[in-house]
Amino acid sequence: MGFPNHAVVITAAGSSDRFNNNETNVKKEYLSINGHTVLWGATAPFLEVPGCKAILVTHPAGMAGECGLALEDLLEQNMVPIILVEGGTTRQSSVYNALSMLSKLGLDIDYVAIHDGARCFIESDLIIRTLATATVFGSAVPALPTVDTVKVIDDNGVITHHIDRTHAVGVQTPQIFRYPAIWEAHQEAKAKGTSYTDDTQVFTDYGQVVGICEGQRSNRKITFLSDIPDAEEQIAAYQKNLKEAKKAIEATKLFKQSVAEYQRESHP
Repeated sequence: MGFPNHAVVITAAGSSDRFNNNETNVKKEYLSINGHTVLWGATAPFLEVPGCKAILVTHPAGMAGECGLALEDLLEQNMVPIILVEGGTTRQSSVYNALSMLSKLGLDIDYVAIHDGARCFIESDLIIRTLATATVFGSAVPALPTVDTVKVIDDNGVITHHIDRTHAVGVQTPQIFRYPAIWEAHQEAKAKGTSYTDDTQVFTDYGQVVGICEGQRSNRKITFLSDIPDAEEQIAAYQKNLKEAKKAIEATKLFKQSVAEYQRESHP
């Protein structure tokens, strides 16, 4: 049995609030670690999996250029088309936008993998394992047993419930779903006005089953500034380059205005 045809959605349209700590405005996915950007690391392994027909990468409004640069050389390869999609204000709306775009492409696919653009240590073996599990259950997500004792607290920080960790797991991405069922589930969620932060809940509330496979400890998510060793230096360089680029753009505008004024004066 060969690999099923599938597409991939890489979510990278978030605001990175926990990473920036309200002090900077830099996308963590666009910073580098181990010689490549976080976004490159989260995307490239999917190209190694047979049956991938398209990769859709979400980005914040007005940042398609930065997103393209962060993908480095991946946009130049001709094995699998990579499509940039403007995201929404929430993860749910960003995934919806990507699935909406996917529905218009008319691809012959059976599954969609949805992966967090901040998980740059993903390996192709885990993708293949999750895809294989999805063919059994209809959808799948990699998961690991919870090692910490998990509690539920109220708004005042007081413990209200004690969770038995025997059956508790922490889920990762990619989360792989049967298509077009996941698109139908997202459309239903939008029509009902229901808010979600996780696609497996969108799918199970639609009446579907999600199986799990063994995740990888190394498949961690870049979440905080300390997760990238030289993040502060990269951010400083990024902001400096951005400031210089804005100056260059402003200088170009002034030059064009001066030329236009000269032409008007010379040819009244």
